Amino acid sequence: MLQYAGYDNVFKDRLRYPTVSIGEIKNKKPATILLSSEPFPFKEKHVLDFRDMLPESKVRVVDGEMFSWYGSRLLQTPGYFELLKIDG
Repeated sequence: MLQYAGYDNVFKDRLRYPTVSIGEIKNKKPATILLSSEPFPFKEKHVLDFRDMLPESKVRVVDGEMFSWYGSRLLQTPGYFELLKIDG
């Protein structure tokens, strides 16, 4: 889903659900950090924390359902990804 949305997962070489440190994230120098609304409900306070730690990265909370739910939710995913591109 990330590739479809035009993103590159900087930890794609890791196994599913990797645990990474802030140092590892900093070393990867991601242009964008997407914080999913699920399974952990990231909020605006987390966005601010990540922006403080990684000021060069764009940080935003995204709808986790659009990235991981199957079934009828997938019908809405292309439009959602287009909005992510528009919103920058």
